[in-house]
Amino acid sequence: MQTFLLLTTLWTGLLVPGDNKVARVYLNKVMEVTTKGKAEYYKIPAGQEGSTYLGRIYTTDDVLKAEGQYADAELQVEHGHFKFYHLNGKLESEGDYAMGNKTGVWQRFDDWGEQLAEKVYDPSPLENIIYTQAPTMPQYPGGEQAMITYLNSKAGAQGATATFVVEKNGDLSGIKILGAAPGIADEISQALEKAPRFEAGEKDGVPIRVQMRVPLN
Repeated sequence: MQTFLLLTTLWTGLLVPGDNKVARVYLNKVMEVTTKGKAEYYKIPAGQEGSTYLGRIYTTDDVLKAEGQYADAELQVEHGHFKFYHLNGKLESEGDYAMGNKTGVWQRFDDWGEQLAEKVYDPSPLENIIYTQAPTMPQYPGGEQAMITYLNSKAGAQGATATFVVEKNGDLSGIKILGAAPGIADEISQALEKAPRFEAGEKDGVPIRVQMRVPLN
């Protein structure tokens, strides 16, 4: 019995705001990661539900602001049901996320609990955005120099520039070769099409499409 009470106390302590044992992620007013001195909110883990991880967001005064499900243990990618609250504790909004993007119908409420107009989110247009920079850029096996060496061995690519999109699965699309004679450009394009698959770029731990421009010197 004493062991059970001790474990219960330890577990409950993990979920109490203000407990120094819980690793906090500090957030600014738009819920972006920041330093403690600039924070208006903080985020802490709150367990796991199936394949998703639970997190809670509090104001720096320890008032619950939001709670919901994440795709990752680091609580970086919202994925599942979420609730946001007014400072008076009443529900502000409620709905679902799909890999970091709001999706479907979100219910909204004013400070007094009266329902406001719903908002409907469609994340599908975001799925095909092409980035030119990413927190984690695509990577050719062995690095960029290995790719250049491979292309030079196949097509004598010196002096040309290759542009292409690295898709979410690592395949290449939209291949264009600049600064090379048509015959050489075709050889370079064919070599890229047969090259080993890239590691895809990522944003918030999610694969994204990234436009690359690589001088083949």
